[in-house]
Amino acid sequence: MTFQADIITTLLADNALKALIVKRLWPDAAPQDAETPFIVMWEFATGFEHTFKTVAVTSPLLQFVIYDSTYGGALAVADALRAALLTTTYPLVFEDERSIRDMTTGLYRRDVDVRVSHV
Repeated sequence: MTFQADIITTLLADNALKALIVKRLWPDAAPQDAETPFIVMWEFATGFEHTFKTVAVTSPLLQFVIYDSTYGGALAVADALRAALLTTTYPLVFEDERSIRDMTTGLYRRDVDVRVSHV
């Protein structure tokens, strides 16, 4: 299992997050006309490989893009997402968050950028 698949499995098993998004978490792109709220996860920046003693570690930057029909709803999903991410077995660094109103869809969008280290 890839580390991305492992993270998705962990997130979808989190009861608080699942209560908000059900199973609407997709890698790379959401289906057209997906019900809100939903999350799209994609690798925003490929991490460089670093070697610690004899172990090669990579830390790519993942972006979780949350869409909802309300700003408060997007923030609530972001809060649940951060809490669920902390239950993974991977070392994480939360790097950035920002909100916008998506001009194409009219939905509120919250981006959560997370650096994930893995071997």
